Amino acid sequence: MQVLLAPILGLFGGGAAATGAAATGAAAGAGAAAGSGISLASILQGTATVLGVVSAIGAGNAEAAQNELAASDAESEQKLETLQGINRRTSIRKQMAEALGAQDVAYAASGVDLSFGTAKAARTDAYREADLALTNDTGTEMTRVSRLVERAANYRAMAKAARTGGIINALSGAADNLLSFGRRY
Repeated sequence: MQVLLAPILGLFGGGAAATGAAATGAAAGAGAAAGSGISLASILQGTATVLGVVSAIGAGNAEAAQNELAASDAESEQKLETLQGINRRTSIRKQMAEALGAQDVAYAASGVDLSFGTAKAARTDAYREADLALTNDTGTEMTRVSRLVERAANYRAMAKAARTGGIINALSGAADNLLSFGRRY
């Protein structure tokens, strides 16, 4: 209180008494600050602790965001793989139709009846081969899509672990700095 009143008393002639009170108050304030352990080093250490916490959380979030983007990319690839599978199967069907047409023309030109014998067996074999190719392509597509689903799930798990790791690193760094601060005083 005397520290606050000293400048006012000095204006009204409080003179030396007011100046002495002000000096005493200022010295007491400085002594209290030094006695409480607050120093420039403490302030800097506290600031470094806060910046370290923010940095660790930011690094964890950045890694998590990168993994989330990779997961989204894997999910987008699933749709692309499905479209490519449809295109491959359409191509197989088209090739089969062209092969059957060429066989039918060749057998018909030679005068062979297409409803039985070698012509019918060749047609059946062409259907079997096309069916096998379509089945294999469908299995390949399903395998690729399931791997992409698994990859997306793994990236999402890695993103969660990165966020958690950032928080754990932040807390452990803050705890280390607080312990260091406590050992100093």
